[in-house]
Amino acid sequence: MDPGELDADPIAAVSALAFTELQTVQQALPEYRRSALGRLGRTEEAEAEARRPYTTEQNRRCFRANPADEYAVAAATKAADTARERTPQYLLTVRLEQLRDQPAGRTDPAGSAPWADRLPKLAARPLDGDTAGAVTA
Repeated sequence: MDPGELDADPIAAVSALAFTELQTVQQALPEYRRSALGRLGRTEEAEAEARRPYTTEQNRRCFRANPADEYAVAAATKAADTARERTPQYLLTVRLEQLRDQPAGRTDPAGSAPWADRLPKLAARPLDGDTAGAVTA
């Protein structure tokens, strides 16, 4: 949009800005997701989840019979790698659901006093016209 069009139609200006912000967020989303998955993949919880399938594969009869067998080690490593990929995705999904379940904002601010307690203090304050002459610069 041209700058003149933005001044002439404020609703169109707000719509254009909102659309631009949406596009910016959509372009940044893959990088944020990749970054979040990387950090979640390095958590202790993700490492523990990766060790479980590796240990399970090691406990199979064929692995116990020949622990140095390259196929058994490859199967255990593949199971651990799969868990290492899936666990961060699961953790991210769970955390996003937790964020969505939280209320967007409080309607009643915490610690606010009832109007009956606040009104006397507000009534005691001087009005704008009373303070105009008292303030000197």
